[in-house]
Amino acid sequence: MKRLFITMTLFTLIAANGPGSMDQKGNKVLKNMPNGYDTLSWGTMLTDAKAKIRGKLYFTDEKTLIISREGNLEYHYGFFYIDPALVKAEGAEGEKKQAPMKADEGKLFYVVLRFPYLSMEEVRKKIEDKYGLYTNEDMNNFQGALAWNGEKTIIIMWVDRYEDKPYCGRITYVSKEISKELNEYNLRVFNRVEREIIRKLTP
Repeated sequence: MKRLFITMTLFTLIAANGPGSMDQKGNKVLKNMPNGYDTLSWGTMLTDAKAKIRGKLYFTDEKTLIISREGNLEYHYGFFYIDPALVKAEGAEGEKKQAPMKADEGKLFYVVLRFPYLSMEEVRKKIEDKYGLYTNEDMNNFQGALAWNGEKTIIIMWVDRYEDKPYCGRITYVSKEISKELNEYNLRVFNRVEREIIRKLTP
């Protein structure tokens, strides 16, 4: 199927049942969400993550990205990496506070799971069976996103319209804490819509 572009408006909070509390922005927070993806915790360095990825290694740039494949599933592991040269330049300009030097590789802060299109309801049910009802939504004309907001993790299920029906072929798992660090350095890992959703769900 042809990948359709997602067009979204404001990310609207909805009332959701099930266990949870509210964060500083009034978003519902689920208590049973993971602090990472699968066996990997957020913040795991790229070298340490290699042995724990799902599927077979397909590509890595050794600093910011690992791609693996398992049958029809493709995993994109994203790592937050601060270029030492950039940190040094920013410190020299005196425009930004210099951050401590980092290891020459990134730390895990998101995972994107890609797969052949399935019906929206089928994918939603699988996630809800594990974590409960979604906490946020932005859907318009069978496309947009549903999200599960946890204390440490956001899960975003992206929905595309095909022949006037909603389908899903991508799920994003994001660390809320490391995303705040990423924003400080204006890295463009996510597109504008994804960054806006993460911003709204990050205290």
